Amino acid sequence: MSDFQSPSGISWNGPVGTVQYGGDKNLVVMFYTKPMHQPGKSLEQGRPVYEDTVMVKIHPPGERLNIVDRPARNDDKTRYALQWQQFSQNRQQMPDGTPIDLLYPDHPSIGATLRANGVYTIEQCADLSGPAIDSIGMGSQRYCNDAKKYIQAAEKGVKASQLRHELDERDGQIRTLTTTVDTLKAEVDRLRELNLGGVDMAKLQTLLAGQQVRPTYPAGAPKQMEQPFDAQTAQINATHATSDVARATKRKRARIQG
Repeated sequence: MSDFQSPSGISWNGPVGTVQYGGDKNLVVMFYTKPMHQPGKSLEQGRPVYEDTVMVKIHPPGERLNIVDRPARNDDKTRYALQWQQFSQNRQQMPDGTPIDLLYPDHPSIGATLRANGVYTIEQCADLSGPAIDSIGMGSQRYCNDAKKYIQAAEKGVKASQLRHELDERDGQIRTLTTTVDTLKAEVDRLRELNLGGVDMAKLQTLLAGQQVRPTYPAGAPKQMEQPFDAQTAQINATHATSDVARATKRKRARIQG
């Protein structure tokens, strides 16, 4: 038996996945223990033999005639993992969802009526089928409609909360970017202030001249080439206006002699 629904997806909880079957989350699922007659052992021992067997009862909320009641299978433990865990821990087996009592908190008798018909959550009430509404009787259609409105209002609240969270994150990012831009602007202004007078060319040229090293001449070079190196003289020679003329004249003489 397909138990009402075909597989529709997988619900992942970390590395563990649970196969979902259509409207499984709103089904009423109950594991229980029932003594079952064992014909083979009874015949062998010549007396009635019973053994406790884990059973599962499944039905849509509010429907009394559409019920599956059979021995539990291994796949039931994963398909209805929440109810199986509750059963294993001797806890009341309840589906996930909003307790039905919250739909009409001022009228507890309505919640009691719905629970008596297998409707334990507002989500189940909103998903009542036509046969379930007929089975529950008077007022059930209104209960179903009010449950749908309750869920819609709750979803709007969740979406509004998510929107506020996203806006807060965006505002935080804007503040961070603004702070970064202000910091960069202050650094640029500081660098501009440090460089208001421009580059001191004289100091730069002196520094460059000072970095020059005395050349090494080969043995037998003319004595006038071996005079001590003077940084100030090198600076003047490198920057004086006549230096370009001197270099040009020297190149011209070399061409004529060549």
